[in-house]
Amino acid sequence: MDIDFSAFQWLYVVIVAPLLGWLGGWFQHWHRQRRKTKTIVSRLSGLPPEAKSVLIEFNFQGVHTLRGDPGSPVVRLLVEHGVLSVGPGGGTYDAVDRYLTIRLDVWEAMDDWIKTDVGVIPLLEQFLEKRNHEDTPNP
Repeated sequence: MDIDFSAFQWLYVVIVAPLLGWLGGWFQHWHRQRRKTKTIVSRLSGLPPEAKSVLIEFNFQGVHTLRGDPGSPVVRLLVEHGVLSVGPGGGTYDAVDRYLTIRLDVWEAMDDWIKTDVGVIPLLEQFLEKRNHEDTPNP
């Protein structure tokens, strides 16, 4: 069975070239996202344990926005590093009770950070121990 050259040209232009272009674009997007996630994970891994504890609290709550004190040193550090942003207050004394929000790209990389950062393991254990102690009823 011989395929003439014009049929091959037609198949290449209509099917193969667009498919290869789409695959190249997808791979470039995937690679860029992977590199961005690795950068965020390495930046989070370099934070002090107190800052990591705040991020673990967000992760365990399962939300990217919590209320907190924007003036605390840990929160100010996270804001300086571009991890958190401080939003409006909630009708109370705004200086110590504001909405703290994790940036979306950081939020998306948090699971990878928790899986790869060895320094998070003792903080997770402390957090779970504290949480279990709070949930245990006093006799």
